[in-house]
Amino acid sequence: MKTLPFTLLNSNELYAIADRIVEACKLSHPDNEYLMKLCVLILVANSDLRRGLGRTFNSEFTSLLLDSDEERDNVFVGLRDYIRSFCNSGDPVKDKAGVYLSEIVSSVGNGINRMPYATETTSLDVLFEDLSTPAAGEALATIMATERFERLKEKQQNFKKVYQSKIEADAGIDFPLLKNSKETITFFMKGLLSYIETNSQIEPALFGLTEEKINEIITEAVSLARARGTRKESAEKIEDKVSA
Repeated sequence: MKTLPFTLLNSNELYAIADRIVEACKLSHPDNEYLMKLCVLILVANSDLRRGLGRTFNSEFTSLLLDSDEERDNVFVGLRDYIRSFCNSGDPVKDKAGVYLSEIVSSVGNGINRMPYATETTSLDVLFEDLSTPAAGEALATIMATERFERLKEKQQNFKKVYQSKIEADAGIDFPLLKNSKETITFFMKGLLSYIETNSQIEPALFGLTEEKINEIITEAVSLARARGTRKESAEKIEDKVSA
């Protein structure tokens, strides 16, 4: 039997794998009283887990936050670099506008896109205010950057909506219920997996296929969990931004 690394799984992943393993056991051994009792106990705890998660059950807020943040980051970097490109354009009027706007961006932070979520949001709001003066507006128009500026403001608003939705969803999480249900699922799942593994050695003809099926489920679940973790790491700032 493959090892199931429970600590690697988030709550939604634990719910999903527990549900799949229980279903596999119910289809293979519906008359096994002990196994079915374990399945019932796991399903009850799974139901509690789902209630504890509230609106975050099967949600993709973290992924949506990352995607939304990446979008505004890309637009910010695009605007910043576009402004910089006019600092030495050869056109005195555009050069002046480029230098003026570049200094505004620099005063707020050229690395805004690397800041934690909340800090980046605040910094962008400050930047928007600084770029909304008549002088800045004229400079943006001079280098035809007004549309890029408006696009960045739009991406900022999109991010704020997703971030607020996550905050509201997180507020509905029943953490005591979540903790207890996960501990219960883990406890009974370990018993179920141990039972299947032991019996597949004693009666391979009866339990061998069940063990194979569960091994497939574990392999798929672990691959997905590791892929999720890899995506977070590659984003570099995801954990800091979520906790900010």
